[in-house]
Amino acid sequence: MSNPQRPQSTNPAIGILFMLAGTFLYTTTDALSKWLVASYSIGQVLLIRSVGGVLLIFLAALLAGRTAQLRTVRPAWHLLRSAISALLLVGLFYGVKHIPLAEFVSIIFASPFFIALLSPWLLGEKVSRHSWIAIACGFIGILIVTRPTPDHFHIAHLVMLGVAVLVALLVITARRLALTESSYALNFYLYPVTIIAYCRWALVDWIPPTPTDWLLFLALVCSATAALGCTIQAIRYSRPAIVAPIDYIRMIWVILIGYFIWGEIPKSLTWIGIVIIVISGVYIVSHRGTVPEA
Repeated sequence: MSNPQRPQSTNPAIGILFMLAGTFLYTTTDALSKWLVASYSIGQVLLIRSVGGVLLIFLAALLAGRTAQLRTVRPAWHLLRSAISALLLVGLFYGVKHIPLAEFVSIIFASPFFIALLSPWLLGEKVSRHSWIAIACGFIGILIVTRPTPDHFHIAHLVMLGVAVLVALLVITARRLALTESSYALNFYLYPVTIIAYCRWALVDWIPPTPTDWLLFLALVCSATAALGCTIQAIRYSRPAIVAPIDYIRMIWVILIGYFIWGEIPKSLTWIGIVIIVISGVYIVSHRGTVPEA
């Protein structure tokens, strides 16, 4: 997981393969999260994932001989990102526990809309008129997916919108730090606030995992970390505008897993909303090179 700078010789085909692997790994992470929070408290799953993530990233840096890249010259920014991550993760697990997997992921895909909305003020980037139209269409799609009616709406839909905003903030802050901080540092320091904030919650509600569930927790940590690594490698080997739209293939895996494991079948209106979100999102990321991460 080195800096996401492209090699001198780019290879779009390898970049696409990495992104395809990343979409499957992100879906695996979402499915494992949904499975585990059904039996364990959100705090416990958060703690195990966060501690495991820190250890795995440190091990990756150690094996690559790049532990020096964990040093930082901007600790305050990392503290801010870690606090954002702590809020994001608890919202993420709450959402995946209470709403269907397809709706959960489709709302995460709203993050490029928020990135585009916030970029003019936080990054000084201009947003084209066509992008504004795509953003408006995307929010219509979100409204269709969440459908604020008594027979469909759950507070988790609103929580997931907040998660999408937090994902956007993580991406924007990562852009600001990319010139001075390695990807090892950017990812390693995401977890400390989560570990501290939710440690007591996890220990109070702790249920000793079975041997099988420990394997699932290990798979969760590995899939989450590997998914991020694949995304970084994809951007190293190819332009973001090429590989970013591929992330939306994740919707196919999500719908299949949701159906075969939990028997979740999106309703007609949900399908319409998902299609609008995906088309709008693909337009924005293909023009801005923004990859949703979660």
